[in-house]
Amino acid sequence: MKIEIEVRAFGGIEVQRTDDAYKAIELMREHKLSKDTTLGEVENLLSTLFQEVENGYNNPEQCVGKITIRAKKVKWRN
Repeated sequence: MKIEIEVRAFGGIEVQRTDDAYKAIELMREHKLSKDTTLGEVENLLSTLFQEVENGYNNPEQCVGKITIRAKKVKWRN
């Protein structure tokens, strides 16, 4: 099973001589997991990526995560 985990952090920042400025950080990781992987283990992977994003961006206004599971149908030959 393959999963993709994406985490985004964004918010307004102060930049001289501008009215509005925003900063965003986005990280994506791909993991190949066994069928025995628990939701708790997937949650730990997501939590680790949240920490990595927050280390590069102090106090973002929003920090969101998304997990995508990719599956491919396998044709069996007789």
